[in-house]
Amino acid sequence: MANDCWGSIGLLGRMWAFYGPWMTGCKGELSLSMSVIGRFEDFAFDKISFFNPKAFEAVLVRYLNDRYGHKNWEDDMAHIPRYYGPIDWQSHTHLPVPSASFKIYRRGEDVGDLALPDWLFVFPITEKYFVEVCFAQEFYSWDEKGDVAFDTGPLQELQDKIFNSITLELGPETQAKVDQIQAEVGNMQLCKEFAPLKWPTNIYPPEPTEAPEIQKSLKAGY
Repeated sequence: MANDCWGSIGLLGRMWAFYGPWMTGCKGELSLSMSVIGRFEDFAFDKISFFNPKAFEAVLVRYLNDRYGHKNWEDDMAHIPRYYGPIDWQSHTHLPVPSASFKIYRRGEDVGDLALPDWLFVFPITEKYFVEVCFAQEFYSWDEKGDVAFDTGPLQELQDKIFNSITLELGPETQAKVDQIQAEVGNMQLCKEFAPLKWPTNIYPPEPTEAPEIQKSLKAGY
């Protein structure tokens, strides 16, 4: 992270290996991690709720910038970020809270050199904490042209099944908070489009990390 404002607790970690025919070894792997993420008390966004979709969007911008945006290559390549995203942003409606999925790509020194992405799914579970589900696929079998030399369908099928199995049940107090915000803002869905962020952030004017700054940036209705 770019600062000490954020904390996380890992809830789950799993990895599945996919093997080819006898004696051909492992062709690919699918990994899954799930964490709860929030701000430390000194940097908490006291006057906003993560259940508010507009506020949660602003929190995600800050989180992604702090986690990925400050990492860049060096010397003559300092203007090239090591990560690129979010890409393929998709707002979801199957949970009782705002949620979205997107990809974050690892990028090499060549602008067009993008490695396999992390696929993230995020949603708030309290007014100050959100869950991040991360899927990552790794391929180990390539042909002479550099193309994947096996059927990656089973990896994607397993990932889709796990994602589609994710549910969230809110307790009475939390549901009441969600209902109150919905009554105020109406539409609880996150934005339908989310452009890639301007990375690396260290070549732009730095954003303050203090909590009051983001609260000032959230206009009425957020």
